[in-house]
Amino acid sequence: PYKYKQDKELFICPEGVYTGQFLYCGKKAQLNVGNVVPLGSLPEGTIVCNVEGKAGDRGKFARTSGNYATIVSQNTDTRKTRIKLPSGTKKVVDSNCRAMVGVVAGGGRMDKPLLKAGNAYHK
Repeated sequence: PYKYKQDKELFICPEGVYTGQFLYCGKKAQLNVGNVVPLGSLPEGTIVCNVEGKAGDRGKFARTSGNYATIVSQNTDTRKTRIKLPSGTKKVVDSNCRAMVGVVAGGGRMDKPLLKAGNAYHK
């Protein structure tokens, strides 16, 4: 049973989410950064992250820092959604698969130089 402010879940943090913000999940959730929504209810061109490969597998694609996937097209007849992954490949997944709206936080992680071999060794 759900008790208000008792259940804690670990989420991948998208850019723009702040401490204390309410995140909503489900079909009726609004199109706001951080909300988890089924791909079928999102418009084309929406940037999403933490996308499920199969419905209910809790997110497999576009999970690392700064990454995102883009919704390319929707097919309402077959209930399939075509997404463009960070690698550039296009993948067709079920429209019931969920995704988090936004880009994963920590985007400039690779821009800073390591400066010395020891930093690469202990990385």
